[in-house]
Amino acid sequence: MSNFSWTDRPSDEFKGRKVFGWVIIALTGVAVYLASDNIIFAVVSLFLMLFASSRFYFKTYFSADELGIGEKFMGFSRTRKWSEFRRVDVGKRAVFLSPFPTPRRMDNFRGWFVPTPSDEVKQFIVDKVKETFKADK
Repeated sequence: MSNFSWTDRPSDEFKGRKVFGWVIIALTGVAVYLASDNIIFAVVSLFLMLFASSRFYFKTYFSADELGIGEKFMGFSRTRKWSEFRRVDVGKRAVFLSPFPTPRRMDNFRGWFVPTPSDEVKQFIVDKVKETFKADK
């Protein structure tokens, strides 16, 4: 029985992008303040920019076991069983899990992009999806 748990925070890995992102967020706040002369609008714009880039700056916790895969981000969690996925696309640093057996336009809305820390975790996810997809046929 295998259980994997890992965290993902891209800003730890991409230091240059992290600094560039903070500069852009700060400049957006300044630009909104100068354009509107309203500090409230500037603060709201800062929060919106930070919210839009939250997956980059804040940790996401992942777990995978024999039953399925789970994710926890900023207090919200979701879990899915392996049987809900029909296809897995393997990338260099992540896998994409899709409920459709072939690529479709709805993949971006129904699928799940999962960053993986190692080849071992990636292979476990691929094996589980293929194993349950074969069992369903």
